[in-house]
Amino acid sequence: MASKVSKEMVVDVPVERFWEVVADYEAYPGFVPGVKGCRVVHDDKGVKDVEYQVDLGVKTIKYVLRHVEQAPTKMTWSLVKGDMMKVSNGAWELSHHAGKTLARYTVEVQVQKPPLVPQAIMDRVSDELTKVQLPRTLDAFKAQAEKGR
Repeated sequence: MASKVSKEMVVDVPVERFWEVVADYEAYPGFVPGVKGCRVVHDDKGVKDVEYQVDLGVKTIKYVLRHVEQAPTKMTWSLVKGDMMKVSNGAWELSHHAGKTLARYTVEVQVQKPPLVPQAIMDRVSDELTKVQLPRTLDAFKAQAEKGR
């Protein structure tokens, strides 16, 4: 079962500034919790395949997401391939909000079940990745965008 959540936040910068942070994948290891590596492996007119290396605490995993960019207001992504990931879809939707940015982040994650591990445990891991990591991730993007304003 995939775990899906959405959250909105207001960021005290214009949409264009927040977009710069969201679309700067290779800077993610410097401010996004758990991201140890991030690089664009394919770039074709607003469609970018990005390889992530993420520390889950007990294991570091690699996966590739295909990002479709509609600058500066929308980015969607979906899983291309990866360790342990069965589903990883999501979106950033950005809109102008009185000189600030209203950012809506949606993510759906499901981790593959290794042999001999109950599905209920894997569902809890997926849930943890979305519901616990989500607030930390959003806080990190907000802080990065608002830094030096």
